[in-house]
Amino acid sequence: MQPKQTHLILNPTSSGGRTGRKQESIITEIGRRLKGDFSVCVTNEPLEATSSTRSAIQQGAALVIAIGGDGTIQEVVNGFFLDGTMINPSCQLGIVCSGTAQDVAKSFNIPEQLDHQIDDVCGTRARAIDIGKVTYRDPNGQEVERFFINECQQGIAAVVVQRVQKQHKRLGGFLGFGLAAVQTVASYREQRMTVTIDEREPVSDLFLGVVAANGGYAGGGMNFAPRAKVDDGLLDIVLIHKQWILARLVNFPKIYSGRHINLSWVSYFQAKRVSVTSEEKVPIEADGELLGFVPCRIEIVPRALQLKSSWRGGDA
Repeated sequence: MQPKQTHLILNPTSSGGRTGRKQESIITEIGRRLKGDFSVCVTNEPLEATSSTRSAIQQGAALVIAIGGDGTIQEVVNGFFLDGTMINPSCQLGIVCSGTAQDVAKSFNIPEQLDHQIDDVCGTRARAIDIGKVTYRDPNGQEVERFFINECQQGIAAVVVQRVQKQHKRLGGFLGFGLAAVQTVASYREQRMTVTIDEREPVSDLFLGVVAANGGYAGGGMNFAPRAKVDDGLLDIVLIHKQWILARLVNFPKIYSGRHINLSWVSYFQAKRVSVTSEEKVPIEADGELLGFVPCRIEIVPRALQLKSSWRGGDA
């Protein structure tokens, strides 16, 4: 059988199962635009999106379309690589956002309307985007390497993600992450970390969190890194230092507008790489998915993927 040029990966459980309920109409519409020349994988288990993407590219797929949330998109991105090397640099990525948080959509200027997203993934335009790579310790203490598309955070954000997955995912991105964030902001204890940014002197301090961002948005619409651009070859590093609980709560709304970076206890850098170490058990998340723990090394991989997009310029 002739390999298909386009491969669809759909996660039916994303967005609280709403993706699964509308999967037939999504696949039908994409099929209509592509005139039937595609294959489909409806995922049933974690990391299946990665293995299916990898297999499709190895068999000659020229376009892989991720249909789901930010975690599904991250899994698909990892499928473009084998042993840390791009399988086929000319293979393109398409994204149809249908998840809880929708932060990748905001960071990459992906249209809100589903039919416009389908226009993009079935269209002819593409843009080169950066992605991130993180090396960390998994829960068993083994060193693991993983790619991410939007952001990677250590500390408080990982605890928020854990709380959303356990308690609030059914509430949706804005409300679910917002409620989990407020609860965590009011109770989280800072952890001592040592952060090294590029060739700068290491900084050891008590931090609420460390953000390494490719895109600007995370946590259901929080504008963590307002200066971030997804094609500038840089990570935006945000260090959130120790602060009293009342100050955290009073200033929490500023994170949605990006004004939090003007606070005296927040530091902002742009760099190609960052490393974080700690004697404490500091958790890590990326693209809204729990990964493991520090120590970790994070770096930008410039213009690594071709993203199907009608975006023509401006802030991303």
